[in-house]
Amino acid sequence: MRSLTDTIIFTFCVASFIIGVHQTMVHGIAFSYFIFMISLSLLFLFRYRKVAAKEKEAKAKAQAQKHKPKRKR
Repeated sequence: MRSLTDTIIFTFCVASFIIGVHQTMVHGIAFSYFIFMISLSLLFLFRYRKVAAKEKEAKAKAQAQKHKPKRKR
């Protein structure tokens, strides 16, 4: 499940990319390069948080499986 923070990060990533494309058409790539770098940085942050959340979930699932009481036969 995505958190509100992840949604906000991804939204800013897309918005800054769109702004970068607009600035490229108006002023050129040299003036909008930093906007694309902001967008790329936000995308990396989003992907990092997504992978970290999956690892945390897998670790919690393994921990729960480890401590699960065994059935008597």
